[in-house]
Amino acid sequence: MARMLCEAVAEIDVRPVLPAIRTPTLVLGRRGDVVSPPEAARALADAIPGAEFRELPPGPHGLFDDAMASAILDYVCDAPQEEPGERVLSTVMFTDIVSSTELLSAHGDTHWRHELDAHDRLVDRMLSKYGGQRAKHTGDGVFALFDGPTKAARCGLEIVPTLAGLGIHVRVGVHIGECEKRGDEWSGMAVHVGARIGGMARADEVLASRTVRDLSAGSGLHFESLGAQRLKGLAEETEVFRVSKPVGVPF
Repeated sequence: MARMLCEAVAEIDVRPVLPAIRTPTLVLGRRGDVVSPPEAARALADAIPGAEFRELPPGPHGLFDDAMASAILDYVCDAPQEEPGERVLSTVMFTDIVSSTELLSAHGDTHWRHELDAHDRLVDRMLSKYGGQRAKHTGDGVFALFDGPTKAARCGLEIVPTLAGLGIHVRVGVHIGECEKRGDEWSGMAVHVGARIGGMARADEVLASRTVRDLSAGSGLHFESLGAQRLKGLAEETEVFRVSKPVGVPF
């Protein structure tokens, strides 16, 4: 019975009906398949209108592996695999306006919009001065990238008093680590740590991680340890420092 079944299957010829197929079709083949070699699979795809042929890594017939699963999912879901994101070492700086909701309620929409415009212009000017790049607005602040931790810390220390002179008080967080870029968006653990450190800061305060402190040796900046802190979502504690510049020492 097994021999008769194999012979019957071997005698099936579907070539006459292939041109009549109108369903989107994916044909897979792999070298090493003695039952259906890739040349036969490609010929099958060529005979079906609009069919797509993909060659899988070598292997035996009937091997259902990750390569086959990915090819099927990509075809069915129309979701080709994304290229790996670009990972770069960057210093991240987060700023946030303290009590922004209360300020909006007290000043009204129009006045608050003018203050936000003034905030944005000033922050952009400081970023340009210290070589920073604004990655995005975060609602009531900015997320910026720098090529060095000292530049970011100095930028934050100048932003704080300048905005305070306008009646806008901000908190600033600085960290350095590998960030991943996907399109226009940045992600990665360094981004999350920087945001968490910024969220810890009080009004008119610049906080930074130990990595920033260590890499800023010789910069003239003063780092006061606040001890190891448990940041939300992180398993390990992070030592955080309050950043300031010595009195009377210009940037």
